[in-house]
Amino acid sequence: MYGAGNRLPGRIRRATSSVLRLRRGKRRTWTLGALAAAMLLASSLPANATTARAQHAATAAQATTVRDPECVQPGNAWLNPRFYWRNVFGSRLGEGVINESSSPNPFGGRIAPGSTFTFRWRPDTTRNPVGAQHHIHRVDLASVMAVADVVSVTGPGSFSGTTLSAQETPPHKLGDTVVRFRIRPGTEGRTATLSSADHSLTTRWLFTNINNIWENSGSISFTVASRASLGCDSSSILG
Repeated sequence: MYGAGNRLPGRIRRATSSVLRLRRGKRRTWTLGALAAAMLLASSLPANATTARAQHAATAAQATTVRDPECVQPGNAWLNPRFYWRNVFGSRLGEGVINESSSPNPFGGRIAPGSTFTFRWRPDTTRNPVGAQHHIHRVDLASVMAVADVVSVTGPGSFSGTTLSAQETPPHKLGDTVVRFRIRPGTEGRTATLSSADHSLTTRWLFTNINNIWENSGSISFTVASRASLGCDSSSILG
């Protein structure tokens, strides 16, 4: 009995020692894990900062690239041809106007290769012939597209080759068709022209087609010029 009593405290001490060693081992493992995580986080911070700086520089460079090509000497020429229909007695059956504008407006001015401008086009029949079912408006932009590429088109109009067209169905009105152009490199010295003769209109009326008459005629144009001749060293739209 006495011997057994002497052995029990020793077992307790050994068990206690084992528990302490296990706890110390866990603490060392946790400490090493925390140190490793801290080192990994610290090592990733410079890389993240470098990546952020690189992304910012790339964005700035892209913005500069977008801005730099813009070199336009705007003009003040515009062309809004009017049209009407008439019967055999000369009386008007209806009328309207083609609303056109550009921003910045190269017509009457000059523009350098790489520069862009928007062309807004909106046919508007202000008075329809009685019995008119629909009108198909067209404008041939072949001269402009000989020196410029189409970047985007929004609105009711669509292209077929170099012709932009849209259908107007009374009494509904058409919204703006917006075409964004970019002047092609290597086109310096060439001229683009838009005239009343580039427009056409066909109306479906009581099972037949009737053509319109253009009330006013004229033309507007712009010239593609080098950046040096326009004095563009950086992004600029000249007044």
